[in-house]
Amino acid sequence: MKISKKLTVLLLTASLAACSLMQGCSDDKDKADASVKEEETAPEPEETQEELKEEPEEETDNTMLNVEAADAVSYSAIPATEKDEEEEPAAVAEDDNVLKTEDGKVIVDLVLFMGQSNMSGTGGNAAYAPKVEQGHGYEFRAISDPTRLYPIEEPFGVNENVQGAIADTAVGKKGSMVSAFANKYYELTGVPIVAVSASSGGRDTGFWMQDNVVADFSERYKRAQVWLESNDYYIRKQYVIWLQGESDAGEGLTTEKYNQNMDNIIRPLFIGGAQKVFMVTPGRTISVKYFFDNIVYSQINMCRTSGYYALATTVLNSVSTEYMVDEFHYNQSVLNVVGEESAESAAYYTLNKKEKCLYNYRDENVYVPEGFDYTEDEKKVERIDHNENGDFVRY
Repeated sequence: MKISKKLTVLLLTASLAACSLMQGCSDDKDKADASVKEEETAPEPEETQEELKEEPEEETDNTMLNVEAADAVSYSAIPATEKDEEEEPAAVAEDDNVLKTEDGKVIVDLVLFMGQSNMSGTGGNAAYAPKVEQGHGYEFRAISDPTRLYPIEEPFGVNENVQGAIADTAVGKKGSMVSAFANKYYELTGVPIVAVSASSGGRDTGFWMQDNVVADFSERYKRAQVWLESNDYYIRKQYVIWLQGESDAGEGLTTEKYNQNMDNIIRPLFIGGAQKVFMVTPGRTISVKYFFDNIVYSQINMCRTSGYYALATTVLNSVSTEYMVDEFHYNQSVLNVVGEESAESAAYYTLNKKEKCLYNYRDENVYVPEGFDYTEDEKKVERIDHNENGDFVRY
């Protein structure tokens, strides 16, 4: 497991811990300077998303920011793998194939889906998203109805908006990667996810560090935990799926600054119980193939050097522009593949307690995570050309 080599030393004082973590994941800066290999002029960042950056016209009736910002961002250093050391209770399969603990609690894995417009599903189409069978995955609507679990349906999280914090307009969410993720994760693990929405189009890491935004996503996560634990569910694993960085790339954010911002964003989640952030790297714009390179390499290096992060997939670097609906956004068939590949990475970590070796579509090589032992077979990862074998559908 990634322990001393990848995590900063756990200090006894909160101030020194914060300083230590702010320096984590900031090495290998040289890769982030990769030059644009196609056009010399880059598009303005997310020009097509100006509508998404506006605040929703109507305020939600669910006022929920009852976590004080100071509380949300206060922390002490907690190793990302600490909770993985806890012994899991024995699972008992019921007649309906529902896994439960010996004392009768339903076993689930809690997953927070965070990021900007491609996580929201701005280019998606709910009609082309897979159906999630009953019991294979649930949505906890922390904002619109935090009183029950819902079947996962697309567009996922369409009503999970908070005025002045995490929100999208109606056109921001059309169909996401979440349904495909839930199906594949259940297929591989036999355990359903409880998915929580926390995405907002056109947002850079500066937005995600704002006190009210930290309070928002921290409260969403906490509400899900409290409800599940109060209603006879056992939370086995707690993950974050992160698809973001397009806006930071457009602003020219350095590798060091992006790493620091990310550490600040995810600390409250790890304090609250998260065990791993799985990163989906951005792909491209229609005009410029390598427009997001500084963020792509930042994220890959963070996953390689820090136990907080794991690489989910780089598949967006392999997609032909004919499967993009505009300059920045991917269609539903692409989002379905992203969901499946991200689920495979998360499920592999769940089942094996180590990260998955992946094909790195950006550099056309095999990505082998550091700090784990792999057999030669585990390191044999084939490149899949989704553009040729029909996994991507143009519509």
